[in-house]
Amino acid sequence: MVKKIAIRLLKLHYKRKVAKSVASYQEPLRVNKKTRLTSNTHLKSNANFNGLEIAGNGTVTIGNNFHSGRGCLLITANHDYDHGDAIPYDSQRNICKSITIEDNVWLGDRVIVLGGVTIGEGAIIQAGSVVVNSIPKYAIAGGHPAKVFKQRDIRHYETLKVQGKFT
Repeated sequence: MVKKIAIRLLKLHYKRKVAKSVASYQEPLRVNKKTRLTSNTHLKSNANFNGLEIAGNGTVTIGNNFHSGRGCLLITANHDYDHGDAIPYDSQRNICKSITIEDNVWLGDRVIVLGGVTIGEGAIIQAGSVVVNSIPKYAIAGGHPAKVFKQRDIRHYETLKVQGKFT
């Protein structure tokens, strides 16, 4: 009983920290593990975090019914290595790129997403993957770099979507 109360309080603490740190969010918002988002983050309804960090100051937009696995990382900035004042890179200048994650996306554990990427509606990204290019709607992708290896059953997906069956 005491353990359950402690877990609920910890989740509430994580949620409050996330809610204060982002540009915008919609309820419900669930934060089950330590999650670090930025002031350039926009969350739609029913975002579920199980430990995600955003690095950099690029804009991140996350759609409805998002789920992240543990230890996910979204990287929105990179050092300027082509036009900087030092080698191997200019530590003073960053290049920021946005990340867009559309509705009903699920990131498995320890997924890394790089700036400039859009993950399409209904996509699933396999655990341990590194997403360096955009992923289309309904795709199931994985690997390093992540590649589409399967497609969701779109008819079944659309049926569940119309029925409002979201986790």
